Amino acid sequence: MSRDVLHLIGSNLVGGPEKQILHHAADLRGSEYRLTIGSFHDLETWPEVLTAAEELGLGTFCLPGGLRPSLVPLLVRELRRRPEALLCTHGFKANVVGYLATRWSGHSHTAFMRGFTGESRRVRFYEMLERQALKRAQRVVCVSAKQVDEIAPLRRSGRRPIVVKNAMLPPYSRPQEGAAVSRDQLGIPGNAFVFGSVGRLSIEKGHRYLLSAFRELRDLPGVQAPLFLIVVGNGAEQPALEQQAAHLGIRDAVYFAGYQGNCAPWMQLMDCMVQPSLKEATPNTVLEALYLNVPVLATAVGGVPDLIQNEKNGLLVPAADPSSMAQAMRRLVSDPRLCRQLTEGGAELTREYSPERQRQRLLALYDEVFAGQQNRPRRRTTRPAGLAEVNHPDPQP
Repeated sequence: MSRDVLHLIGSNLVGGPEKQILHHAADLRGSEYRLTIGSFHDLETWPEVLTAAEELGLGTFCLPGGLRPSLVPLLVRELRRRPEALLCTHGFKANVVGYLATRWSGHSHTAFMRGFTGESRRVRFYEMLERQALKRAQRVVCVSAKQVDEIAPLRRSGRRPIVVKNAMLPPYSRPQEGAAVSRDQLGIPGNAFVFGSVGRLSIEKGHRYLLSAFRELRDLPGVQAPLFLIVVGNGAEQPALEQQAAHLGIRDAVYFAGYQGNCAPWMQLMDCMVQPSLKEATPNTVLEALYLNVPVLATAVGGVPDLIQNEKNGLLVPAADPSSMAQAMRRLVSDPRLCRQLTEGGAELTREYSPERQRQRLLALYDEVFAGQQNRPRRRTTRPAGLAEVNHPDPQP
């Protein structure tokens, strides 16, 4: 008999967390656990994560968009179709709504912490709500020990959060998004050294520091090869970044590729993938670059030092420090042997962040939850109050 596990994430695209969920759900097909993927209809188009799940043959459900009190009873109704289901939630919206719904329905709940960005006033307000949900949730899962240290002090009377690390996976692509791209198509000389970044273009990702470092690199002595920078991703910061590149006089050497459903061919153009973030949890783009044997230069923030051992399988630099980043970039341009060395130092990481290890940890979590359900009487539930007041005035960004 199958045991139902619902994974709910507020998502308008397939990014890092969504890739992890989709892989895990597909991996468990045929097991005793039946995973269903849920999301919110926040845009006019159908949520991309649900389209991807349906293409993989997974069950899905969708809740209305916005942040409104009616989401809680709608999720309760979805849960009551599966009386013994476990609800796993990801991100501020899903974690808040999921916490309230399971308080009402009596279902087991595990909240996955995906990290806080604080990128705007509105987001900071939402993250304040999420912290309250994480404080009270039955179980919390983090992707790194640093996240545990961040959230554990809030949960003085609850279970300590556990760590389930992201799996090292190849870059995700849907079947129709496998188009190749070449340096010739982009007008990049064959002898150029190509840096690149992959990710959402938002303030906390630090792309402005990458552009400044790239400009500084071009002025450093000893750099002979032509230099090029590919920026893969879209977001609110793109117009400002394009203006910055023009102001710095590097616009001709920077290619803004926009959002790409299949990042693998773009990463394979790069001689080095740069992660310039100011805040991170465990970035999937770094794991993907390591999987593809692309050398990585990253800022030492969040869970990144768990992935990158400086000088062994990548280079680490301080965040928001273009000069340090430029110096590290020069080392890579000037020393092909260092580039090769960095791609050969990740064997231990491959084991620790393997899909098999992630599967074991998540199955252990599911087993514990369902064993606990069998040993406890079904409690009567009431509609939650307090945190349920999510019909708040929408703060201005």
